[in-house]
Amino acid sequence: MERRIFLALLIVCSVAAVAVAKSAKDLIVGPVATTAFEQVLAGSIERVPGGTLDDEGGTPNSTWARAGGTWYDYQTNGTHGKQIAVDAQGNVHVVWTNGEQDGSAERHIYYNCWPSGIDSFIFNGGVRVDAGTRAGFCNVVAAPNGFGFPGFHEIIGALPHATASIDFLNCSGAFTGFEVPYPAGEPQIIWPHIDQDRHGKIHMVATESGGAGAEYYARGVPIYDSGFGLEIDWEQSFQTPWEEATFITIDVACSRISDKVAVAWIADPVDPAGFVDDENIMLKISNDGGLTWGETIPVTNIPAVDTTCFGNGGTYEECVGDTFRPWLDLSIILDDEDNVHIAFTAQAYFAIDETGANGPFGFVYATLWHWGEDRQEFNLINHAYFANDSVALGVNNLMCHRPSLAIDTTNDYLYCSFQQFDQHAFSDAGYPMGEFYMSVSTDNGQTWAVPTNVSNTPGEPNQPTGNDPSERDITTAKYVTDGIIHTLYLHDYAAGSAVASSGPEGPTSNNDMIYMRIPVGDIPTTPLQEIWAFRSDSTGFPNIGAIGDERAEVPQGFMLHQNYPNPFNPTTNIQFDLAKSGNVSLTVFDVTGREVAALLDGESLGAGVHTVSFDGAGLASGVYFSKLEMGGTSMTRKMVLLK
Repeated sequence: MERRIFLALLIVCSVAAVAVAKSAKDLIVGPVATTAFEQVLAGSIERVPGGTLDDEGGTPNSTWARAGGTWYDYQTNGTHGKQIAVDAQGNVHVVWTNGEQDGSAERHIYYNCWPSGIDSFIFNGGVRVDAGTRAGFCNVVAAPNGFGFPGFHEIIGALPHATASIDFLNCSGAFTGFEVPYPAGEPQIIWPHIDQDRHGKIHMVATESGGAGAEYYARGVPIYDSGFGLEIDWEQSFQTPWEEATFITIDVACSRISDKVAVAWIADPVDPAGFVDDENIMLKISNDGGLTWGETIPVTNIPAVDTTCFGNGGTYEECVGDTFRPWLDLSIILDDEDNVHIAFTAQAYFAIDETGANGPFGFVYATLWHWGEDRQEFNLINHAYFANDSVALGVNNLMCHRPSLAIDTTNDYLYCSFQQFDQHAFSDAGYPMGEFYMSVSTDNGQTWAVPTNVSNTPGEPNQPTGNDPSERDITTAKYVTDGIIHTLYLHDYAAGSAVASSGPEGPTSNNDMIYMRIPVGDIPTTPLQEIWAFRSDSTGFPNIGAIGDERAEVPQGFMLHQNYPNPFNPTTNIQFDLAKSGNVSLTVFDVTGREVAALLDGESLGAGVHTVSFDGAGLASGVYFSKLEMGGTSMTRKMVLLK
């Protein structure tokens, strides 16, 4: 197998049909690993007036607050883990990588706490956690006693290594870090992800950098004295490497009702020599708190592509090996029946071209999937196709990606947040603006609702750089509490990433880390997502004939898009998609709920993409809402009239 921790994989993309040559289109770039220690070029721009968080749409009843800021707009490489945790007392703990100035010469881990019963964060802008010269890429867990434990990597000495910190008191922000012991001569074991078991032990997984590329596991015990947090005793250090790794994809989850611990990552054990593609999801389970581990379970178990197929007389249709393959990220969680749930991103591509040359030859076509240990089947969460030839998605990005799972233990509903790029909103520098989406499953992952756009940030084509906000690095707390989904994300004021490991994708900006509370009732449970098969054969992708220009004419779901332009004066366009015909109403309301316009009133429309113009000439400047309704399903978008 070819190890690729620091290789950039360029995938030539296409939209042509299976039987014809696939022309070059966009490039998918990745995996490219960043460490928070690379050079970031200074060169900030002023925010364009109007491009503020006042435009943050949210869901109808969501609330948000600023936890802190950062010039470093890259909180994760592949798998995200959890940057937010809620303890049993209701305290909310958040952490992030903070580039402290333009260029992020000083990069450190910052922490903030929103205590139960108080309507704000304790620390203005957060407090520093690490004691290193630099630090980055953090996760956090929260103990029932209210203590938060950030995990991250930092430089103390010559090279970065993984560390976890303990607070002196709950929510005090007075942290002491304890580096995980590692084998002599080991270059770097970094990018840690952590969770905490029912006994309070910290379980950490991390990835080797600068060496062979392997996964490691460690386990630590917090030590208290008279209620004060003193240290973390690493009862198991990073010892023998676990498994080979191809990127930063590993994550860990602990049960809250037993000693079960589960670790998942993306590896590549089956590829023939010389074939470069994406990976297989692997799973390892311990039933005794990490003391012993079972055999590695190949979750996706996608077979190697038969590169001899053409030579043995096979046809293209027989040999193509079209499939969805896991990309760079996953999320893992255990429910209260101790079933493992994994959400992951997968890319669509052909293994070979018409001449038999090894690929991959891919689409800018992304999917999100769920796998559950109980049924051991794959269920579609979301799919998104990027048809814009002139816009690049950027490093390590697909059209939708970076899932983060959460569970409501009162009813076993699963929630999955993720980033999806907006085809209709991108900067004048050519980078799409990301949006925060979320879906819910009411049947333990078997079916998923069509995702809801949570952030609803206004945007349009060729948005001026500096007023092209992008929601990214979205992470969701493990558990829903009191009907609230707790999330943290980065509100980037300039689309694209300014991190320069592979070249900046836009200017630097001073960004906000946003804590958003979303009532579960704001995430609709219907309509349901389509049912697709997760296959690794030559039977064809779902709706492959509709991919491309035709795809836009036959939408896959019910969707109200953000109006454009927005803000507007006085006219704007409202686009919506219908997967089937029906009677449709489209109305506009002001902030008091008063209807100001009925653009469609039960009008019969066919399946397809529809656009309606709205004229606000007779209305005052302010915030308005468009609402689309059909067959008991509705969606709402925020609009800003600015005269």
